[in-house]
Amino acid sequence: MNLSAQIGSLLLDCGFSEAEVRVYQELLKNPAATIWDLVKRTGLSKSSTYRAFDRLHALQAVENSEKGIRARSLKHVVAEMQKQERSLRKNILKLKEIAPYLHAAGSESDGFETCYTPDQIRDAYLYMAQTNYGTNIDFGDFENLVPIIGGLDVPIAFRRDRMKHATHRAICTTFGPFTDHFCTREAAKKFHSHTNIFDFNFTHHFIVFSDTGNEVLYAHFRDPKHPYAILVNSRTIADAERARFQIFSQIAGNT
Repeated sequence: MNLSAQIGSLLLDCGFSEAEVRVYQELLKNPAATIWDLVKRTGLSKSSTYRAFDRLHALQAVENSEKGIRARSLKHVVAEMQKQERSLRKNILKLKEIAPYLHAAGSESDGFETCYTPDQIRDAYLYMAQTNYGTNIDFGDFENLVPIIGGLDVPIAFRRDRMKHATHRAICTTFGPFTDHFCTREAAKKFHSHTNIFDFNFTHHFIVFSDTGNEVLYAHFRDPKHPYAILVNSRTIADAERARFQIFSQIAGNT
């Protein structure tokens, strides 16, 4: 197999169509003045050539300028494919994280929302203070959550909104200045809140739910540059979290 055929075969294996491979290889030989020039040189139909060019351009495998249309180097194409592969891996990991919630919720899930920016996570967190319940419950790495959602003012606003209609119970699995702010007797009285510290390996995760509601917010921030959260509406999941919190409450109360 000659080099041109080998390149073509590898590009096909990477998901390029035959038309895209033909257009790209033709441009590797010589730039084209116009797309119509490519139509004549490749023998493809006009529509196939345009579609191939559009995808190659989106992949940054070709570029169109005043000097005409030319192929970018294979090194550049490989770099762009690696970039897309990294992005795909991240999305696969996100889907992997989401999948258990979908499976657990099943047909009982009335809502499912994902948040991929700190602002969206903050808004979802503050939303949980507005829902109708008697006691708000949260569990996890509060210390590392606070910087993600915008600082201490956000959980203070959360508690002020929540205390208008509900009390608050929390188990924090990390401790520091943010957590300490809400662990004082003054804060407990001011915010109608009770907080336990539990030395449990649950860093970079935080869960917010309630004693009666169906909504559960899962925040994940192992990579602080790419945090995400999942807001699920499911009685099954909410009941499971309430049962788990009860167990942790008993353990934390004995430590």
